[in-house]
Amino acid sequence: MRRWFGGGASEQSITRSEAFRVLRTNLEVALVDLEPASVIVTSAHPGEGKTATCAQIARSFVDAGRRVVVVDLDLRHPDLHNWFDLDNVRGASDVLSERCRLEEALHHVELPTVNGGPSRALYVLTAVTTVTNATEILGGPRTVRLLEALSAQADILLIDTPPVLPVADTLVVARIAAGALLVVDDDTSVEAARATKDALVRNHARVLGVVLNRFSPKVGGYSGVYGYGEPVAAAEE
Repeated sequence: MRRWFGGGASEQSITRSEAFRVLRTNLEVALVDLEPASVIVTSAHPGEGKTATCAQIARSFVDAGRRVVVVDLDLRHPDLHNWFDLDNVRGASDVLSERCRLEEALHHVELPTVNGGPSRALYVLTAVTTVTNATEILGGPRTVRLLEALSAQADILLIDTPPVLPVADTLVVARIAAGALLVVDDDTSVEAARATKDALVRNHARVLGVVLNRFSPKVGGYSGVYGYGEPVAAAEE
């Protein structure tokens, strides 16, 4: 199932691109003193747009000429491969279980050119099979080594993780990454967003900001590029 963004120049696609440029700029500021620049992208509940946001942040950083690696550590419901039209044969679960080496599982993805510019690429590590003991796998030393190896190859490492409130998987990964980006949408309650942030902070994660996905511009006084139901921006803590 192909979900990768097309190269159209509609008003909606231009607005979306600009929204992610704002998000990218805010992330660059938030990460300036953090090393390595590894960011988990998560949400309170499923269906709030974390994977779509992770994929499109990656594209925005690539457009800016950055070296980008994206990894899917949502080992229960992997979906990142669909956003890049990739097979899901080898990936993170195989590397963490030592069934294959990292270089055998890493995908080199060529992206559509921007305004006729040079071709750009990024690297993607899919999740592959779902596992029942995801928290235990992700909480082990192999995950630390995996993220260190991926960070060494990139200006920014983006990590798609499960939603925080249903399972503990993201909390163990959050301790390793430099920061966390929380995606909420117009159905996310204030209580759920606050509980998610508190859980991340208790587990020593640095919450870099919040992305408001599918957010009405009429709520909170947002207008202009922040409208049209597109993601807004990371609001630095």
